[in-house]
Amino acid sequence: MNQFARTEQLLGLEAMEKIKNARVAVFGLGAVGSFATEALARAGVGYLRLVDFDRVDASNINRQLYALNSTIGRKKAKLARERVCDINPLCKVDVQDTFVNAESLTDLLSRDLDVVVDAIDGLNSKVNLIFSAVSMGLPVVSSMGAGGKTDISMIKTGDISQTCVCPLARVVRQRLHRRGVYEGIRCVYSIEKALNKQPYKQADAVDALSTHGRSRPPIGTIAWVPGGFGLNMASEVVTIITRP
Repeated sequence: MNQFARTEQLLGLEAMEKIKNARVAVFGLGAVGSFATEALARAGVGYLRLVDFDRVDASNINRQLYALNSTIGRKKAKLARERVCDINPLCKVDVQDTFVNAESLTDLLSRDLDVVVDAIDGLNSKVNLIFSAVSMGLPVVSSMGAGGKTDISMIKTGDISQTCVCPLARVVRQRLHRRGVYEGIRCVYSIEKALNKQPYKQADAVDALSTHGRSRPPIGTIAWVPGGFGLNMASEVVTIITRP
């Protein structure tokens, strides 16, 4: 049986062929990125470039697909490849276990990509990725802040120029404006104001500490909001791939 028969039935043969031939890069394989990758693999995308330098830790288990007690300490990018290949053995998976910055983007981005998925947490890396992709003429679907949110009905999609309420979106817009970019980036964002019921404990801040960039305190999260972000991003990607 054709494992993509239901997708083909829904979207049509022409769209399915476009999906199978599509080349998509996913930057960031945490909560949002893992769900986006999952949906893209199950949709039948034929090539996925998966970029993340991080390892699974215990604090990831409440929201990230690759985070299990059995995977603590393992590289997220390698776990992602294993899962994608198990979902669709015909998918070509290119794993890039590296940190995203202005220098590494020279090798991580290429003009043969159909869509770039930005699921990066770090501000500098996020802005560098978006700007570099736009400069190359590559369509971008970007995730804004999913932390501190609980209401999936508040999740929205739209051009970056339409984003509102989200503090991360505001700063990203400001930084892109300095580089002359004002629109043309599809975003998933939430209009819910961020909330944390209590401050974090230092012992639980492991995933906020990194050898790259600036350490920052963690934000409370729950699985269904970043999951919703990731699934919405996959929808945006497929829409771009299958458009006439």
